[in-house]
Amino acid sequence: MSDAAIPAPAAGGYRTPAKILHWTVAVLVLGMIPVGISLESLPKGPIQDGFYAAHKSTGFLVLVLMLARLAFRLAAPPPPPEPSLAGWQVGVSHAVHWTLYLLLLVMPVIGWAGSNAFGAPVSVYGLFTLPDIASKNEDFSKTLLGIHGTMGLIAGALILLHIAAALYHRFALKDAVLARMTTAPAETD
Repeated sequence: MSDAAIPAPAAGGYRTPAKILHWTVAVLVLGMIPVGISLESLPKGPIQDGFYAAHKSTGFLVLVLMLARLAFRLAAPPPPPEPSLAGWQVGVSHAVHWTLYLLLLVMPVIGWAGSNAFGAPVSVYGLFTLPDIASKNEDFSKTLLGIHGTMGLIAGALILLHIAAALYHRFALKDAVLARMTTAPAETD
């Protein structure tokens, strides 16, 4: 099937900065979830320490990118929903998007605080160390990191739902919903 079979987005596509932020965060988070799940099962020592450091650094990067994404979304609102979507689909889409925004903004902060409460600093790719936002308290750390992990699983489930919906629109409905985030916008950015 060629792309010509898929109609152009009637409501317009997302702007280039929104697409770049979306796909960058998507790749980072899709890599972070399996790493986060497997961290405790890695052998203790330099390998586990390296994966923890990379996970924390990338978590901070996701936080920064999500703040940029939110700022861009507020400054340049997304195009209106595709006219072919039913009202309930628009509602579910908005709920999933805003829940993911919330999770991807809060989850890194909780992970950061959980690391600090464990007594571990958060270094960002060895370039600088973030200030501590929680005092050492291992019980509190376990609670925070448990919440962080649960939020990661919820985010993973919502991401799978998001991907499934996008693929359903592309291959089953053959509408332009996915094209809004993958094709060049008609307007100049």
